[in-house]
Amino acid sequence: MKQPDLGNLKSTVEGIDFEKLAIVFKKNLAWVIFIFLTANLSGYLIIRYTRDLFESESELKLDIKRDATELGIKTVIEDQSLNIVSGEIEQMKSRLFLSQLVDSMDLDISYYSVGKVLIDEMFKRAPYDVKAVQINKEHYDRPIYIDFQDGKNFTLRLGEEGKIVNGSFGRVVNIDGSEFEFVKTLFYEESDGNDYYFILNSRATLVNYLSQNLKVDPLNFNANTIRISFKDHNALKAHEIVNKIDSLYILYSNQQKNLANMQKIEWLNKELVQIEKRIEDFEDYFEDFTLKNKSNDLTIDLKKTINAINRIDSQRYDLNKRVIELNTLIDELQGSKVVLTYARTLPEVINKRLEELQKITQERDRLALAYNENTFAYRQKEQEIKTSRDHLFAHLNNLKRELLTQLTEISERKKKLDNEFIQMPDKNTQYSKNQRYYKLYEEFYLSMMQSKAEFEIAQAGSTPDFKILAPATLPVIPISPKKNLILAIGFVAGIVLNIFFIGFLYLINNKIISIKELEHGTNVPILGAIPVTNHASETIFHVIDNPKSVISEAIRTLRTNLEFFSSSGASKVISISSTISGEGKSFLAVNLGGVIALSRKKVVLVDLDMRKPKGDKYPTGNDSSKGMSTILIKKNTWEECLIHTSLENFDFIPSGPHPPNPSELLSNGEFVDFLEELRLRYEFIIIDTPPVGLVTDGIMAMKRSDLSIYVFRANYSNIDFMHNLFRIVTLNKLKNVSAILNAMPLKSSNYGYGYYEDRTLLKRRWKKLFKLS
Repeated sequence: MKQPDLGNLKSTVEGIDFEKLAIVFKKNLAWVIFIFLTANLSGYLIIRYTRDLFESESELKLDIKRDATELGIKTVIEDQSLNIVSGEIEQMKSRLFLSQLVDSMDLDISYYSVGKVLIDEMFKRAPYDVKAVQINKEHYDRPIYIDFQDGKNFTLRLGEEGKIVNGSFGRVVNIDGSEFEFVKTLFYEESDGNDYYFILNSRATLVNYLSQNLKVDPLNFNANTIRISFKDHNALKAHEIVNKIDSLYILYSNQQKNLANMQKIEWLNKELVQIEKRIEDFEDYFEDFTLKNKSNDLTIDLKKTINAINRIDSQRYDLNKRVIELNTLIDELQGSKVVLTYARTLPEVINKRLEELQKITQERDRLALAYNENTFAYRQKEQEIKTSRDHLFAHLNNLKRELLTQLTEISERKKKLDNEFIQMPDKNTQYSKNQRYYKLYEEFYLSMMQSKAEFEIAQAGSTPDFKILAPATLPVIPISPKKNLILAIGFVAGIVLNIFFIGFLYLINNKIISIKELEHGTNVPILGAIPVTNHASETIFHVIDNPKSVISEAIRTLRTNLEFFSSSGASKVISISSTISGEGKSFLAVNLGGVIALSRKKVVLVDLDMRKPKGDKYPTGNDSSKGMSTILIKKNTWEECLIHTSLENFDFIPSGPHPPNPSELLSNGEFVDFLEELRLRYEFIIIDTPPVGLVTDGIMAMKRSDLSIYVFRANYSNIDFMHNLFRIVTLNKLKNVSAILNAMPLKSSNYGYGYYEDRTLLKRRWKKLFKLS
């Protein structure tokens, strides 16, 4: 007896049995095809039920000319951001600009067509046009369905479940407080079968829609170029919006950059006109005074008094000027502008606070380029700016209170001097007073003229010169869904899922499938394999009813292989066993005996399974009241229990009634004597034993046999059954034990033959199947 090939057994368990894998694949081919088709169909459905998304884009070049700096004049207005591109991008994405874009485009009403699968927006190609006469605020952002009855009439419905209102083209229709007038367009086709609806877009909805789909990216910071893109499910709409953004932003940017300067210049012009009038009044007064008094020389006391008053007025002027600067600075801080200029008269601590505020504001602007306004870093910078401004306001207010206190003290001093001056000649006093005011207005006038010149130069020097490098493209190919990519993913997913599916079935399959697996897992020689077939037999003898089938040929091959186990001419006792019932040992016993009988050998089949008689699997006509159980207790002789079958040279001994102790009956000497008597009459004695995995009766028969055939059934017997056979052979020291694999698929067997009868039967079944379909 050869020892089991443990190395092969280990490689079968740990390695991959490709023959078994192929059998699992073929057995589940329908599921494999279903999974593959489902994965690919999922990809197709995603493409089919996803609306195409288009993207239109353009490129702009932002050139900012700074002629004011070239003239050598320092710009005092708010300086342009050091990063021009970032500033322009933020301005373009601002809600203020998007609001102006909404006003400049006809986006108030959106028209839609309801298809069988998807909804299509009919931008500039709707079959009808809606003019809103009056709108109920509750009707914004809600679909209003329209159903054309004929070329003149239609019905309206607010929402899918709303009340139906009749209407006609060219007439005002009222629906729940909203009034509309409908006009047909060139795209109108009567009875086109489509369903339509339109939506009144609110301003907030439109601004959010533009903000969500607009994308502005820098292309080259050094070249000041940006890319504007807009996404929409309608290619024409995306193209129109990008075109409008390009044209509108050039105008909008120019207006925004000059707006502040224009307002300041306008205010300065008004103030200069009033100051000029006052200066002219003073000049007329001095001229009249000189002509009337023939002199303008004042006394020494008057000069001293005047000098003292002048010093006080100068101090007041300086203090007032500082107060004005403080008020201006406070007003600028209260606004949204960043203060970039500092007054020289301010204390150093305030100037440092201003520098800190400017620095934090610039950091906040840089963060805005990479982060959203709601991010933690951005909000933290905003909090720092607020804290810095609060501290700055505190310093400025304290300084202002100090200046106002000084002004109050100086005013008291001036009041005393004025009282003294009143006692002087009225003419000299009036003259001196007017002279002082004249100088003050003159200085103020020159200061304002200088500021006006600087603003005008700055306005003339900052002229935006934007260029459209690439106009808006009209997209033809959608950016999503990526059809080829989705189909490829579906294809790959179908393959990968099938690999996991087949691998999972392969791993959980604990059945014996192939003859190769049986050879590696057992310690006994393989006598042969019996293929599976769909042939039907009228009797228990398959080899007679279907002599040309692969099963009949396989059993005849087994008959031939039996000769290699014994070359002597003595009678052979062959026991056929299995681990559990249902593995086909009774079928093999009957048909193997039938094949041997056909070769003119005398054969007797003994049913030793006294626990479970199988009358339907054996020849009919037997008496259930006698058989092996009665023979072993000597109630009947074996000749009395013998049944002659319809097949010549083939006899049968049934199991008889069920005894209470089958194992004890087989262990006495009667069973050995019984076999010896049969050897004298028959050339082959075939014993159909009970399953050895359930009871020990079959092992006793195997010990008394010249050859033991152990039957395994493909896709039915567990792999552990091979270990059970190894254990039985080892413990009982059995010899001449061989194995057979029953019901093996034809293509997986190395012992099967493709006979004409099987191929003809298969062709007939395929033809019948196609006719039914």
